[in-house]
Amino acid sequence: MKKKYVLWGFLVFLLSIVVGAMTFCLVRPYFLGEKALYSERKDNDKTMKEEDTYFFAGWQDKPRQRALAVIIDNAEKARPQAGLERADVIVEFPVEGGLTRFLAIICNDDMDLIGPIRSARPYFIDLANEYKGILIHAGGSAEALKILQKESTDHLDEINGGVLIASAFWRIPARLKPHNLFTSSDVLRHTVKKLNVNFSSLPPQRPLLPFGAEVAGKKAEELIIFYAHKSSLARFSFDEEKGVFRRFTTDNKPHLTSLGEQLQAANVIVQVVPYCYTDGDGHLQLIMHGEGEALIFRKGKVLQGCWKKMPGEFTMFTDQKGKQVPLLEGPTWIAVVPRGTRIDY
Repeated sequence: MKKKYVLWGFLVFLLSIVVGAMTFCLVRPYFLGEKALYSERKDNDKTMKEEDTYFFAGWQDKPRQRALAVIIDNAEKARPQAGLERADVIVEFPVEGGLTRFLAIICNDDMDLIGPIRSARPYFIDLANEYKGILIHAGGSAEALKILQKESTDHLDEINGGVLIASAFWRIPARLKPHNLFTSSDVLRHTVKKLNVNFSSLPPQRPLLPFGAEVAGKKAEELIIFYAHKSSLARFSFDEEKGVFRRFTTDNKPHLTSLGEQLQAANVIVQVVPYCYTDGDGHLQLIMHGEGEALIFRKGKVLQGCWKKMPGEFTMFTDQKGKQVPLLEGPTWIAVVPRGTRIDY
């Protein structure tokens, strides 16, 4: 009798092994699949984390329209400005009295406030055409207004453009004139459509450096540009954690926007140009055609290079061998400085 129980027990044991083996074979792929899926998710999370460490990741993927080339004031009473934080390119120019003024190349469509808006100079018109933009301004120098009358530059002039264009701007009572004229991207584009202005031209783009690629140049984590007027001093400091340059003004104050955010740029370019004075009022003639010295700051490094521009063409920034320098994804700040200006880095 005992032998019978032992035999049955042995058969049950063998059967349990067989059933267990079959169950394991059937279920094992699901466990492996879950493990592979977990591993894939882990790799994807790692990749996303690496990409997210760069502050301006995805900047180039934003939808864009024809550029609004907006002239924005940079006097002390004009700060904080609105709109600079969303511009693809900001070009800073010296004007009378050693002050500077910005040309913001804005291609986004959801900016509730842009300004303060100021008057045009010939080089602003030239740059607006270079970026195929619609110049946004309030009047201009005598020479600039003559150019606008003769050329076919698309522009909205708050002072001389008529009632429809003037209605696209408003003044903020809390600020003093002439530092209180503002507008918005929606209002400007609505006005442009009413005027039947071409809306399809997108600005040309400079080549981009692939994500994670090595950046050439010498270490340079700080840049100071001593424009003629003390209040126009511009300082850029590299934020290693974000991988961007933060902008400061006189007395090392953060250059803030109207939203309270500090202005930041992926690339900072110093373009050194010849100049002369056109009259006794200190109006500058900046020579923006030809070629000259350029300093290209990216990722805490500086590369000594050159700028080149022929009339009607896009300004190129190259290395010493003449090869075009690719930029990092994100906004670019171009500081145009008269030859002889002090630059520390």
